[in-house]
Amino acid sequence: MASIIIMVLVVCPFIPAVEPSGGLLNLECDTAVGLSAHTTVITCHFREGEDVKIDAVTLKKVGQNKTIFWHLIEKQQVSGDLRFSLENPADGPSLKINDTMFSDAGVYEYIVFTNRGRASKKFSLSITAKYKDPIVSAWPQNVIEGGTLDLYCNATEGYPAGTIHWFDRYGTNWTINSILTKTTKDTSSSKSVDLSGKLTFKSIDLSLAPFTCIVLNNKYIQEGEKTFQITPAKQDSEEMEASRSNNTNIIAGVMVIGSLIAGLLIALLLFRRQKGQGYYDSRQAAEPVVTSDII
Repeated sequence: MASIIIMVLVVCPFIPAVEPSGGLLNLECDTAVGLSAHTTVITCHFREGEDVKIDAVTLKKVGQNKTIFWHLIEKQQVSGDLRFSLENPADGPSLKINDTMFSDAGVYEYIVFTNRGRASKKFSLSITAKYKDPIVSAWPQNVIEGGTLDLYCNATEGYPAGTIHWFDRYGTNWTINSILTKTTKDTSSSKSVDLSGKLTFKSIDLSLAPFTCIVLNNKYIQEGEKTFQITPAKQDSEEMEASRSNNTNIIAGVMVIGSLIAGLLIALLLFRRQKGQGYYDSRQAAEPVVTSDII
């Protein structure tokens, strides 16, 4: 295997670097952005684009002597990091990386050997990570019309740092009233920024619900969305109805008790009047009748 590598590095440089017509073979590669744990394609092409047959390719990072990947097309021999490969040698020199890692980020030197000579190009590769679906919550759980309300939205494991925006049911952006906290995690194998958004209302208008939390990446492209339904508003109306029913029962009870008391008073008054009338009648019956006979 070592002898094959030496042969490629020694023999290939002697392949003519110019076309028969005398023009240079120009290799172009786009700046690439890879997504962590996904497949990344680095698009490359020859500027002339015609009648170019790829014989071999080598790839290494600028500043490093170690070759990361090389491929002899005709002999179908591959060595190095096998996550790297030619996407489709018959279509052109584009590269592919499976299971992209943050350690893959950097500047690369890419050399392509062809039937028309050798071409080389440097390109940069940056790595991003998509945020997970956001998680939303509210405090207090029992929301009161006109009371205070804190809405929370958390999105994790994205990179680079993004942002969180808030919208009500009418599409009004409330982000200016929110607070965003970013927590960075950076290790040799992974990078991430956790986002935590908090939207506070000192006097909530529940007619604005539901509220939506939208997660944007560092290029302001939406990566996640979650709508929060504030259900306690219905519970409040039920509590108000229950309170109204209790008040009605209390008033009805007071009215019944009042009626009983009024009835007792009337009965007592009638009893006393009847008793007084009976006493008056008995007095009249007991008094003697005086008659005067004039002789």
